[in-house]
Amino acid sequence: MSKSNLVELTSKRAPRNTGAFDDQNAIDKSRTAEIVIALCGPMGTPLHEVAKTFEKLLKGTDYNYEHVSIIRLSDEIRELAGLENQNCSTRQLIEAGNELRKKHGNAYLARIAINQITIAREGLNVDHSKEQASLFDETDSDEDLRPIFSIPSCHIIDSIKNVDELRLLRSVYGDMLHVIGVYTPIEMRIEKLSKRTNRGDHVHQLIDRDSGEEVDYGQQVGDTFPQSDFFLRADAGTDSQLHARVKRFLDLMLGTRIATPTPNERAMYAAYSAARNSACLSRQVGAALIGEKGEVLSVGWNDVPRPFGGLYEAQDVADSVDGDHRCWNIDGGHCFNDEEKDLIASAVVDRMVVGGIIDDAKREDAFKIIRRDSQLRGLIEFSRAVHAEMHALLNAGAVHGSQVRGGKLFVTTYPCHSCARHIVAAGITEVYFLEPYRKSLATKLHADAITEREGDSTKVRILPFDGVAPSRFLKFFSTHDGGRKDPVSGKMRVRAAYPVTAITLEAIPTLEALAVRSLQSRQPQATPAVGASAGQNNGSDEDK
Repeated sequence: MSKSNLVELTSKRAPRNTGAFDDQNAIDKSRTAEIVIALCGPMGTPLHEVAKTFEKLLKGTDYNYEHVSIIRLSDEIRELAGLENQNCSTRQLIEAGNELRKKHGNAYLARIAINQITIAREGLNVDHSKEQASLFDETDSDEDLRPIFSIPSCHIIDSIKNVDELRLLRSVYGDMLHVIGVYTPIEMRIEKLSKRTNRGDHVHQLIDRDSGEEVDYGQQVGDTFPQSDFFLRADAGTDSQLHARVKRFLDLMLGTRIATPTPNERAMYAAYSAARNSACLSRQVGAALIGEKGEVLSVGWNDVPRPFGGLYEAQDVADSVDGDHRCWNIDGGHCFNDEEKDLIASAVVDRMVVGGIIDDAKREDAFKIIRRDSQLRGLIEFSRAVHAEMHALLNAGAVHGSQVRGGKLFVTTYPCHSCARHIVAAGITEVYFLEPYRKSLATKLHADAITEREGDSTKVRILPFDGVAPSRFLKFFSTHDGGRKDPVSGKMRVRAAYPVTAITLEAIPTLEALAVRSLQSRQPQATPAVGASAGQNNGSDEDK
């Protein structure tokens, strides 16, 4: 921008009755205490009980949130599908939710939630039209600039099931959104669903369907859950245990007290960080091995081994890549595992054509079926990469030897069946993971040695991680603005509840309006109050 243009701009926009405009002060004042919490959890998890616990704590004296609303998307599905007055089954709710996504888009239910949040904010009678206009008003002083929305407010979405729902919510709310992945041990979920489901519902089939359906518009909890900001275990323990876990998250999110990471959180963050070393074209995986006392023994990641030990990695930013023989740097970058599976599929088709099993004209169709729709798709043995779990075990074995036995392994992705047998042989007692891996046959091939049941201590247990997600680790555990103690008295600061991820609300109403506009365009008969049943308590808490 030229100097003349800059002078012209400031002469039009600068306040008349003050000196230089303090932009940083205005931005800081526009930050909001408003938060959005989205719950995500597999079928049979007590999501609504968790939502009510959040509501009770937020309204209490520790946090003093004046407005907390619960948006139950299962109620919205019932209303939109005409099932509100029926004792509908779990299967009916799933199919109704899928039909809404199929007809109106995968993020349709998220748009309804956004609409509800907009209605709730407007219901508090907060007039922010003046504040928005005043940003460029020549007559307003710095002191006239106030936050658009300063009332401590929380909107709890119960619950999201599809990755596109999560993607839209993150696009609109950014760091204002906190996704809570709630889980209960599988045996407890099966017991709960067996008691509740109607005749004809098969519990295991419903759980598998909830975890991840093949259609894009289906429920995809298995893909959505790992992207949570906090993983919360909600088992058959006492209410006080759930209360304590939820309160710890709120203390971290709102910065009301000093809380440090648990050994498990440190280990998973180490695994998550290690994964960033990987240049694998398929996925980045990290692992961290801890000893019996919680000390990190080693980390590992998936990548190609180099001669005489270790993996290829960047040693210096100025290094030439000529000596890097990882897949990304060979022939323009290609996956050797995929290449071998393509060759196998082609060879099978050739033999079928020669044997007269299929016509030559069907060659291409047969290749697609064999390559994409058979177990060949899931084969991983042709990868050049050492897996993250194996890398961590090799590193620990070289330095710590016998300390590996009895240790715990933290991995960003559920172990494959190839790594599983080595984990068992190494003497690992427990494995914690973030992301499921559907191709793994670990428990099928090694049912005698591996279990996903938390109560079975006779086998190596593979369990979901709980605690602060690695993606939030630095934000939640770092010292916040202003420091922890008063520089004069030296005493610890007592911090009022305020989100450590607080953002300006200036753009949020505009982004919400885009989502609501999309909602109205997909359902022309809808009014701005479409599906306005936030906080109602009807029916199932996690089925949609």
